[in-house]
Amino acid sequence: MLDSEADFAQRAREIGVSDDELRNLKNLNYDTFGRLAFASNYIPGQADDSPLATLAAEVTGIPPAPAARMPLIRRLVFEAYTLASTDMRLRAERKDDEQPRRLAQAERSARYNDQCRRLTGLELVGELEPSNSLIDIVYNMGEENKLRYVRWEECIKRDQELMGIKCDPVWKADSNGVIRETKVQAALTAEYDTDLKLKFALQRRSLSFDQSRLIDYEVFERWSHILLETYTAPAMEGYQKVSIEQVHRADLQLFKNMMRDTRGGIRVTAGNQPLQVALQTAMKAPEVRLCLQPLQGSSNKRRMDTTEGDAPHKKPKEEPYNEKMKRTIENLQGQLRNLQARATHNQAPSFSSSSRGRGKGKGKSKLIRMPAPLIGMSPTTASGEPKCFDFNLQGCAKCKPGERCPRGWHVCMKPGCNQPHSQKDHS
Repeated sequence: MLDSEADFAQRAREIGVSDDELRNLKNLNYDTFGRLAFASNYIPGQADDSPLATLAAEVTGIPPAPAARMPLIRRLVFEAYTLASTDMRLRAERKDDEQPRRLAQAERSARYNDQCRRLTGLELVGELEPSNSLIDIVYNMGEENKLRYVRWEECIKRDQELMGIKCDPVWKADSNGVIRETKVQAALTAEYDTDLKLKFALQRRSLSFDQSRLIDYEVFERWSHILLETYTAPAMEGYQKVSIEQVHRADLQLFKNMMRDTRGGIRVTAGNQPLQVALQTAMKAPEVRLCLQPLQGSSNKRRMDTTEGDAPHKKPKEEPYNEKMKRTIENLQGQLRNLQARATHNQAPSFSSSSRGRGKGKGKSKLIRMPAPLIGMSPTTASGEPKCFDFNLQGCAKCKPGERCPRGWHVCMKPGCNQPHSQKDHS
């Protein structure tokens, strides 16, 4: 507001300053509040009004200035001095938790109209009109003389703000530790889930930097075109299509390079735009371009077409249906035998590696887990029925020798014996 010509002219007209007097102020280069505040040695409240009378004569063009015009000039100078002193105090006492400074409405309107006049062919309404909050974010960078990354979700359009912003009361501590009720606005986010929405979001960001007089629209839009062309380009053979994560990473890297190159500040001085120069350099940086390189992947591998004279690709030989069913039956039979042996011996039998879990033990002897003292003995009779382990070790009282208990026959386990005595009594 202090350096806005549009806001100064609007306020002067509201006070009652004529167009001729405004023209004289502009010719004297006193066309902002900041310039008028220090146009003379007059300080509001001092007893000597001679510096103010001299200034009023220059503004009105009539020496001495008419008495009817003096109050208007005095009021305009007083407001200019007050704004200048207030701005200086705010800069000196600014805290981190304060809201960003906003453009005055008259200055905002003047910059928008100037942008519409310069950028012929663009209708800056709807999707192409940046929101006031987005412009304030970029404008505040210039005020703080420091660049920060503008996220894609912050690039909202003006229509979203016009629908109304909901404010919820929240109690929180300020910078002095005092709990106060503050109004917190519900965050609005821009949509960029499609190629077209992403294009509009990036374009609104370029327009906001242009309105803030930090980077020209054409220069920033070149970077937006690079991102979109890379993202929408078809994938090369043997490579993947550039993803949205790669595009976002490249955008972040661009701002990192710009921040590194503008450590001295981004404020425009004497027609010099340091941020625009940093952008033109960062767009050519290898670390930025590297983020946009297609990655090699398996989605687009070269297809090996069979040509004349080449041997066709052999498909794996399928197993006949009858053989597959035969194997299934053998497997089920083997599992049934395992269950029967478990129920008979009350312990899990172990199988050889050739028949484990597959039921391929048909025609082959089963290996039965035996106690260490009985290893090498015969665990079954000639008919394949089990022999009692307990009877052949420490004895079994469940039945007499030569009879069968639930664990098996009470006969000798010495190979080829099968007599009604224990293997310990074998002679």
